[in-house]
Order: sequence, then structure tokens, then C-alpha cells
Amino acid sequence: MNISYDFITNYINETLPESEGLLKEMEDYAHKHYVPIIQKETMWFLRTLLSIKKPEKILEIGTAIGYSSLVFSQYLKEGGKIITVELDEDTAKIAKENFKKAGNTSIKLIIGDGEDVLSNTNEKFDVIFLDANKSLYLRSLPDIMRILNKGGILIADNVLYKGMVASDELETYRKRTLVKNLRDFLYEIAHNDEFTTSILPIGDGISISYRKE
Repeated sequence: MNISYDFITNYINETLPESEGLLKEMEDYAHKHYVPIIQKETMWFLRTLLSIKKPEKILEIGTAIGYSSLVFSQYLKEGGKIITVELDEDTAKIAKENFKKAGNTSIKLIIGDGEDVLSNTNEKFDVIFLDANKSLYLRSLPDIMRILNKGGILIADNVLYKGMVASDELETYRKRTLVKNLRDFLYEIAHNDEFTTSILPIGDGISISYRKE
């Protein structure tokens, strides 16, 4: 769901270039099978951000079919790598097939719980991308701070969650805990002295936090 005005989102998406090849196939598959992937305007924003950052190591929590991993891999420094984590085994198999089709050897896929990976790794990363269980965002922040390099970037997707995070009128009873967790997460990263944070109303809401050097 886009949280901006439809006419603005439509204009942006019509203006931005279309994907080609495998990425276009993956977009069509995701649309047909209701697989959540990063939305077009968000994807192009992140392309721009990573073009500037040129990270050496990226950690992604929430692989889905591997779409964002393949996009991100285009902006790694030479010899860089992505570690991506997916809990669902069936979805992870599709991602692995897509990585094989792309001939991409810079991506390492871990099938498992993202929170466990965050809490048990001591590897350092230049970019961490959160696109999984929203309750994980706040709980895992101490571990994220431990493994995110200074000068690194924390990216969290779907942080406005269909507008519910910004408006009590849109919030539903079933999503109350999720909304509270996201609000707490956004407050924490916005007020953490180690971060400079921006929250953008594109796609389903995205936050970008730069860890000060």
C-alpha cells in the first residue's frame, strides 16, 4: 500500500524507468503471487542512496524472493557482499533460484530467524536493511548498534504501515501492538544521539538513519 496521494505515486512511477530482465520477471511474479517486495519509488530512492554510499557489506533481514538483494548488489564495492536472512524456507528457495539465474555470487542467503542472526553475529556492516517482522525493529536495535559501522546506514521499510503509525483513526485493534512497536522504534532512532534520521512518506514509509562517525 502506498501512503502518498495516488496521483503523486502514479506520476513518480510513470516517470521512473521500468525494470528489465530478471528484475522485471520478479516484479511480475511478486504481483501475481502477492509477495511483498520494495515498491518502485522506494527502490529507486535506495538505488540513489547506495550509489552514493557504495557499501562493502550489507545485512538484509527479510529476503522474500530476493528482489531487493539483487538490486542492492549492483551498488556494492568491488569484492563486497550481502548477507540476507529469510525465515520462510519455501520463499528462500525461490530467492536462491533467482540468485542462481542472475549468476550472482555476492549474496549469501541464510534461512533462519533474523533476530537470532542479529544477536549472534559479530560481523560489521556498512548498511543494514530491515524488511521483516516489525516487532523485530525495536527489539534488535541494540544489536544493530553493535554491528553497524560508524558512517553506516540503517534502513527500515514499511515504518508508517499503511498510514496507521501516523494516525490513530487508521489504526485497527489487531495491529495495535505492531503500530506501537513501530512508533517506539521511530521515536528511538529519531532521538538517538548516534543517528541522524529521516522518515520519508514514500512507499509504505521508510526510515534512513546515518550512524555518526
